[in-house]
Parts: sequence; C-alpha cells; structure tokens
Amino acid sequence: MIPIGVIFDFDGVLADSLDCHLKAWVAASQKVLGISIPPPTELSGHSTKTIAHIICKKYGQPNLAGYLARTKEIAISERVEGVGLFPGVKDVVNRLMISSMPIAIGSNSSRIFVTSTLKSNGIEVRNVVTASDVSRPKPAPDIFWACSNLMKIPREHRQKILVFEDSPHGIEAAVSADMTPIGITTSVDAAYLNSSGARKTFSSVASAFDSGLFSDMSNAR
Repeated sequence: MIPIGVIFDFDGVLADSLDCHLKAWVAASQKVLGISIPPPTELSGHSTKTIAHIICKKYGQPNLAGYLARTKEIAISERVEGVGLFPGVKDVVNRLMISSMPIAIGSNSSRIFVTSTLKSNGIEVRNVVTASDVSRPKPAPDIFWACSNLMKIPREHRQKILVFEDSPHGIEAAVSADMTPIGITTSVDAAYLNSSGARKTFSSVASAFDSGLFSDMSNAR
C-alpha cells in the first residue's frame, strides 16, 4: 500500500506530555475534590471530559466532573512551556510537509493545549482536530474522519491513511475509521497495540520514518 496521508495522535506520539497531564490532573483534583489522588496513568489517552467523569465518579462526586475538566485545562495550560516533542518529531513532520503529503493531528486533548504546545516548540500543522471539535472523542472515529475531510481525502481512500497512535482506544478509533493504524510504543507494549488492531508498531515516529514506512509518500499524489 502506498499511503496518501498521515494522521498523528498528539500526546505520546508527537509530544512527550504524559507527565504534564498527570500533574495537571493531580493538581486539579486537589483543588476541586479536595483530595490528593494518585496520578491517573491508566486513563492516559482518553479525553479530558471522559477522565474527569471517571475520576469524579470514583470519588463519589460525579456532579463536579465539568468543573474538574475545566480546572484541569487551566492547570495544564500553565505547564505548556515545559512540554517538548519526542526526538526526531520536528524533522519528520517538516520532511512530510516538504513532500506535500497531507498530514493532520487528531487528538483527544483540547485544541488550546495542542496548538499552544506546537507553537512553543516552533512547529506548525495546519490540520488539527481535537476532542474540542467533535461530539464523540476516541475510541469513536469522528476525530479521524474530520482529519481526512480537512486533508481532502475521499472516504473511499481512507484505508490509505496511516494513523499513528500510542493507546489501544486510539488504535480502535483508527480501525473504526477504516484507516491503517500504526502503533507507537511510548505508553504500552507492542503486543497490546497489535491486539487492538495495529498493523505495525515502532518505538517512535522517528524510527517509523527511518524504517522506510514513508518512503513512497512524496510520490503518492
């Protein structure tokens, strides 16, 4: 298969942001719920609203989920400057953009966090869809469908879009979107991603690029 487009998840794929998110959740929960929770590592990759509902339900205060979600977004916005990209990401993105291959970012994070982090790292991606932009976050396919629309790739060619994900529910969303999921093992091991539907797995976006996975992309259109 010759790919005709690429969609990147953001957290755990492009951005080394897990620690930032976890600290924001701990701080927000302390403020809203008045308790010190352990970092919710097991919820990594879900949308902010989903995580807020899970935390509030767990601690018996479901009515505070909306407030917790908003407080968490404020907490993480104060930490954006400390979030970096994984090694090689900027180079890979720039090379793909030079090749004129359509690319997009599809993330369960908020738009303000994604765009602010990109800006602070000196990188620009035109097509960005986040949980802030759709009614159903991953594992629903809506984010990836919106990305393909922005990239102007017809529905009948979606299988030729590579989707890079680090979480099982992200892989499941790519499968539901009828695209080709590629696993990045920054959060879970390859076996877990493969069992969710990943076609191939790599340790990073840079290693996927070095493998030759993108080698035909400049001639794809």
